Amino acid sequence: MTMDFDAEERRIPAETAAMKVPPRNRWQVLLVEYELLDAYLLTLSQRIWTSGLVLIGLSLIGIAFMAVGMDSSREETSSIIGLMAAAASVMAVVWWILQRRLFSMQAVAEFRKREIEREMGMRSEIYLTFLKQGRNLRLRRREAMVKGLAEGDSQLENDLFRFIKTPEARPRFSRLMGERITWGMVPWVLMLSWIMLYLLKTG
Repeated sequence: MTMDFDAEERRIPAETAAMKVPPRNRWQVLLVEYELLDAYLLTLSQRIWTSGLVLIGLSLIGIAFMAVGMDSSREETSSIIGLMAAAASVMAVVWWILQRRLFSMQAVAEFRKREIEREMGMRSEIYLTFLKQGRNLRLRRREAMVKGLAEGDSQLENDLFRFIKTPEARPRFSRLMGERITWGMVPWVLMLSWIMLYLLKTG
């Protein structure tokens, strides 16, 4: 009898099982999940920054060494610099693809955090999402975004409209200095630097 009951429990969909959690215990589960998502986002951010800084550091060291240590009059200089530039460019493109994947995973985690915040009445991730995505939009599109984030919650909608009017919601150079755009430019700047070095040393 017990085995039949356990088998029946295993056949219950995950959504139904989650709804059977008592309200107080469900809040505890959501808080734990929220903390795990925070830690996960921090880990992703550390991976992006650490790998990006390593890529930039190694590239700059290689460019500086080639610029100072390689004699442009030697025949093999162009071949060596060309080979190093090609290898560095491939590494930069691979890193660019990987960091885009990390940013996609980050977006999923942020989406789940917003879901938890709506259920528990929290605000931080919702405000941060608006700050990242809505600060450069025109007024009508910002209003539409506010209604989409609020999902029918009139109190949250009013709070977001008040947030729009604050100086914190209108930072300067926000799009230019966005984390994803800035990191997305790094590989192409490094590749351009290698190309310029090759042209200077072989020209």
